[in-house]
Amino acid sequence: DSFGITGLKFGVSAAFNEEATTAASGAFDTGYGVGVTYVTTAGDTSVTVGAGYAASDYIGTSLTKDEAGGHIGVSAVTGDLTVAAAFGSGDTVRTTTGMVQRDSEATEVGVKYVSGDLTFNIGYLSSNSVDEAYGTAGTGVKDEKSHTSASVDYVIASGVTGTVGYRDQEGANENIVLTTDSGSSWYVGANISF
Repeated sequence: DSFGITGLKFGVSAAFNEEATTAASGAFDTGYGVGVTYVTTAGDTSVTVGAGYAASDYIGTSLTKDEAGGHIGVSAVTGDLTVAAAFGSGDTVRTTTGMVQRDSEATEVGVKYVSGDLTFNIGYLSSNSVDEAYGTAGTGVKDEKSHTSASVDYVIASGVTGTVGYRDQEGANENIVLTTDSGSSWYVGANISF
């Protein structure tokens, strides 16, 4: 428990690169991160909330941004029902295979319900990213990905679980839908453990 609050956890980290020098390609200088989780109950519901933020500074006169990002998520469990949602957003710098800066965000929600030998899952994800050449202001044209999925698990026998799942997704690069990353599919399978 942190700060005298039951169910609260808090963490901080930092890193320093004292050997970093000015470089056109960008060099990591300093970074830090903070995170917190809080677990509580409301009636018959157990609620968990988590959040975090991290940032890194780079040396390089061509950079238009440094790395920084945050996320928050919450889940609630009431008996056999679980509901969860999360959101994240931030900027990243890729320093290998060419210099690229990205501004990205994602939202995800999911529901799980257990009824005897049956488990139902439904999920949705929506994400997008604007990438830009190193040191160049972004055009605002997005790469996007979204998908909706659902599945049912059934305990056939001890150690044997069958699954039927469905997924519909769409992907786009520079705001142009990609047929290779879009479409729908079904899945039928079994998980066997001994």
